[in-house]
Amino acid sequence: MQKTVTIKLTTTIRQPDMDEQVMTLESQGTLTEKNELRYLQYAEQQDELEIRTTVKIQDDEAVIMRSGGLQMRLPFLLHKEQTGNLTNEQGSFMLTTKAHELSVSDTRFMVRYDLTLGADHVGEYEMEIQFMEAK
Repeated sequence: MQKTVTIKLTTTIRQPDMDEQVMTLESQGTLTEKNELRYLQYAEQQDELEIRTTVKIQDDEAVIMRSGGLQMRLPFLLHKEQTGNLTNEQGSFMLTTKAHELSVSDTRFMVRYDLTLGADHVGEYEMEIQFMEAK
């Protein structure tokens, strides 16, 4: 089953020795339910690039896949380190996530995680995606 949804994405970034950053995005997208998995898809503009994002959601794990101006795969499994990757114009990098909180409902996905790029701890990220069927 696929339906059109309105998406509100809020990302909070906490990095050492820096002020907290909060970014929001509102977009249209699709929610597909298949074999007890949910796939949330949407596009966003970053600088001159269109980034296409797919969030694969299960009860206790999720994967964020981005393509377009960059290629990224960020996996999440509650309380476990997971390895992903990022490829952009600067090269290819290994990313490590450790999810401290992951929750899913019929209209909301939220993950709070530590992000490491190579061997460097980048910070704590919190991503909340609210999605509702478009009218």
